[in-house]
Amino acid sequence: MTTELEKTLVRELDLVAAHLQVPPAPSLPPASARQRLHARVGRPALVAAAVALLLGAGALLARGTLVDPGDPVVPATPSPTSISTSAPSVPFVVDERLHVDGTQVPGRWWGVESRGQQWLAQQADGSWWSGGPGRDTGRIAAELDQPPVLSPDGGYVAMIDLGQGAPVLTGFDTEPAGEGLGAAPVDLPRSEGGTTIRVRAVTDQGDVVVQGSRTALVWRAGTGDQTTVLDLSRTAPGQQVLEATAAGLVVVDGLDSDPQSVPAYLADLSPDGRLTRTGTLPLYDDLEVSPGGTRLVLSPPATLGGEVESVGSLEARAVAGGEEVRLAAPDGWGFAVGTWAWEDDRTLVAELHADDGRPAASPQLARCDAATGVCRGFPSPYGTAAQEAPDEPASAASVLDTVAQAAATGDRSALRDAAVIGAPQWKQLVTWTAGLGSSGVTCRPNGSRTRDCELDLEADPTSTYYAILEPADNAYGWSVTYVGIADG
Repeated sequence: MTTELEKTLVRELDLVAAHLQVPPAPSLPPASARQRLHARVGRPALVAAAVALLLGAGALLARGTLVDPGDPVVPATPSPTSISTSAPSVPFVVDERLHVDGTQVPGRWWGVESRGQQWLAQQADGSWWSGGPGRDTGRIAAELDQPPVLSPDGGYVAMIDLGQGAPVLTGFDTEPAGEGLGAAPVDLPRSEGGTTIRVRAVTDQGDVVVQGSRTALVWRAGTGDQTTVLDLSRTAPGQQVLEATAAGLVVVDGLDSDPQSVPAYLADLSPDGRLTRTGTLPLYDDLEVSPGGTRLVLSPPATLGGEVESVGSLEARAVAGGEEVRLAAPDGWGFAVGTWAWEDDRTLVAELHADDGRPAASPQLARCDAATGVCRGFPSPYGTAAQEAPDEPASAASVLDTVAQAAATGDRSALRDAAVIGAPQWKQLVTWTAGLGSSGVTCRPNGSRTRDCELDLEADPTSTYYAILEPADNAYGWSVTYVGIADG
């Protein structure tokens, strides 16, 4: 029976072996090195015996390299200074600026996802863009209310285009000479019982999974003449696909289930549409699998959602299972939600937010070794952050209140600068205010330089209206980029 002490010893010796270097000739280790090894484990007799066995062999074989046991033993916990502070090696957004291969892409950006060497990113105006080696960065010419989906190897992008009136399932491959996938031979509703029909995943083979509350299908867009559509409700009844990763599809049983309360699992999709379980997963709020499909990082259930902007730690482990490794943000900081990304199968990078919510003088990043759990914070190599808008949230609230009062009169020319609100948002506010104006506005930072605001309207005091304001170069210093009404 394996004891916890034996497990600890195995981990320690494996780490020692991994850091030893090739020597000129074998020799006995210094006593000080053996003492450090004893002190770390805390059981001198057991460790000394294990070390003696290793020395009796004359050398350690670490990752295929013969190493000298006479070299000094490195500490069990590597120093954070051993972790690079270079710019992220994957496309990354910091301070609303997108950086790809060391170059800043023009525009203001909300986020980016990359797989293989391909990427998808969303600009502040809500538009989606795509880029990759051998391709010009370009806007995706589709009307989307759900994000486009990238396959694990970056070879395919799939989406539902609403620009033609009825939803159209389509996409494209990302080869430099790639082409569009055309339209799937299927009619889709916009929603089913309040559930949006959306692309759940696209595999490296070009199989596109689409699900709603009743719709469940696979479009074999990468196969043959692209006309094959499989009915998942028959071939995989009750199985809900959440995403595609390099380790396989992430699936949960129950079309109304979620991975926070029902354990998800990895599965393979067969050519005839069957989902076969290949591995188990823990409960999670957010899950990211490394590019090679060997490791995963997750935020546990009930750690995200609501107004959470950052988390103090993440959990990493091998996809095949095993001991969890805690990745802790540097003291006083948290990993900004939605920013962590794998650079390779071992290294994770994320933006940091201060625990007290105060903006940093310049953006801060962190890089973590998912094998050892060591993380290092450092200033963003991309330079100083753009200046925070001079107005505080209260000023954003006063601007929105001014706009709402003007909307009550229906006279946009009454505004000092009409650029403070777009025509669609203005038209909506005019309808909602119904000539009565607002009775109160509150705003708060939403984790970047924008503001989330709630608006009370005299014409409908029982409903909650909301808006998003962004810093802008106009007479008010803010722009109302979105208005909406809370459901229910």
